[in-house]
Amino acid sequence: MRYSFTRLMMAGLLLLSGPALASTTTAGFGNVIETRSNFNQFDVNVDGVTINVSGWSDTANLSTDRSQDSAIKRAVDFDKFNGGWSMQNQDEQHGGYCNTYSHSADNFGTCGYKDYDFFLLSFSEEVSLVSASYSWIAKSASQTQVSVAALDNSVFTNSNSLNNKTWAGLASGHTLKSDYAQVENASGYYSNFHGDTQDQYSTMWLIGALNSVFGGNAAWEGNDGMKLSGISFSKSASDPAQVPEPNTIVMFLIALICLTRFGKRRT
Repeated sequence: MRYSFTRLMMAGLLLLSGPALASTTTAGFGNVIETRSNFNQFDVNVDGVTINVSGWSDTANLSTDRSQDSAIKRAVDFDKFNGGWSMQNQDEQHGGYCNTYSHSADNFGTCGYKDYDFFLLSFSEEVSLVSASYSWIAKSASQTQVSVAALDNSVFTNSNSLNNKTWAGLASGHTLKSDYAQVENASGYYSNFHGDTQDQYSTMWLIGALNSVFGGNAAWEGNDGMKLSGISFSKSASDPAQVPEPNTIVMFLIALICLTRFGKRRT
């Protein structure tokens, strides 16, 4: 049997490149326990990454926009159903306000404007968001879209950085990449983020009911609601844990040389 040195080197490069590829990590939120009233954020630790999940919605007025409720404020409360989390925003705590709905993260509303509910995911290191799963959606999967956005983490250093911002302002000036995703149903509800945000890395990510400022069609809004049950993400390939150690490379090169010599003896 002959061993081509070129083939061996190609095999070596493939093997060495393998560990440098980003792997996908899944974080489920079903085991998080609601510990108090007005429970509006929680932390999850998985694969060495800490994720803070908080809720936000446009429920306050700006001095320049007194009638549109466009300023973002923290949600009042989270509720869990079948492993997925909904939120009650500050408008919804007043009961029946504008036909909003406090049992999902949604874009419902009948006062001439909508409250757009979003989960902010703050990661302890830069990641690329791959997908999200939902325990419940308000309509059929074909009628439900979500928005996803990677925020500029040089501007947003913590979750409170969202306070009094607007979704339009985020989309136009403080977002690295954003898009919408269709919800699908295959043994559970989920959406894959393989559009404009694919391979984008950030420590701050938004997932919420469709808001066309981040992508998609405004005509699709108004009937999107979900309960977030988990996400999957990939770490940056520059993460030291993803790159082979120098000693590993040296040992592999020695093995290549030995295989090459063995092949020459047999020819």
